[in-house]
Amino acid sequence: SPLLSVANAVAIVLDLMPGTRVDDSVVVECMRAMATCSQLMQHIVSDMLDFERIESGRLVLEPAAMRISQLLQAAVDSFGRLATAKEITLCLVPLHPDLDQAVFIGDVRRLQECVNNGVSNSIRFTEAGGTVKVRAWRGDEAQAQAESE
Repeated sequence: SPLLSVANAVAIVLDLMPGTRVDDSVVVECMRAMATCSQLMQHIVSDMLDFERIESGRLVLEPAAMRISQLLQAAVDSFGRLATAKEITLCLVPLHPDLDQAVFIGDVRRLQECVNNGVSNSIRFTEAGGTVKVRAWRGDEAQAQAESE
């Protein structure tokens, strides 16, 4: 969950040696992850408030152009430190060039939440020394998967 990601990023920053500069690459990376996850948490709270709209059929999706590679890379970036802390290898499997360049229309925020949830769960249930591979492919429809090994 985004809250878990923020907690992990905060723990990493707090574990740094005293005197670590704010512009240190680890600090900057953690701050970016916290900013991304904080935005996701705001959206999740907003979504919780949307239950009435879902039940009444009045939920409004926000379709926008997106690239699958950006969704997957954002998830890998957000959970990279968590995977490293758990001694898990997290990698994005290179996409087929046609899929990498394809532009899709969808609700980016909701799709990002789904991808993040899959990656987070894969990390949670993978033992130390394992690998989580994030991949997408296109068959009859585009698909994405986070797979533990």
